[in-house]
Amino acid sequence: MREEGLPRDVLRRTFVARPEATASTEEKGEPPVHWPSLGAIPAERAWPELRRWVDELRERYPGLDSYVVPACWYAHESLVVALQALKDHERVAYAATSPASSGTDWHRALRDITMLLHQFTSDLRCGHGPEHTTCEAFDDFVVEDVARRRRRAATVALGHSHETTNE
Repeated sequence: MREEGLPRDVLRRTFVARPEATASTEEKGEPPVHWPSLGAIPAERAWPELRRWVDELRERYPGLDSYVVPACWYAHESLVVALQALKDHERVAYAATSPASSGTDWHRALRDITMLLHQFTSDLRCGHGPEHTTCEAFDDFVVEDVARRRRRAATVALGHSHETTNE
């Protein structure tokens, strides 16, 4: 059973960009990113931010090798969601209004998520080893992901269930 506002909401999420961060949004706190529900335009903006953050995280913590964060991490939803959760946690932990102990809390989350990422990647046959993914592979993936999100939004807007599409 479909709610009447659903197609409109999906289209709004797809075509309406997230507001730029301002002092007022920083004070209120930005909500965490939920990748499965992101529309096309917000995803298109979020992908480069997440990639930049993951690259910086790997530089700061060299122990996060390809068996924790493989080169193709972006192609695996479980890794994307876990890394985004860690990114969101870090943003909140180091906000100006956070208590002094929040840095330690973030490092506990890093330890926990690192173990989880290692479990997720243990069965992967891709992305292991010293090589890094190319920018082109990432860019191609993002283009396809954004196109898939647009197709899903259009399908829902036309009154079809997105679960019945071949994706």
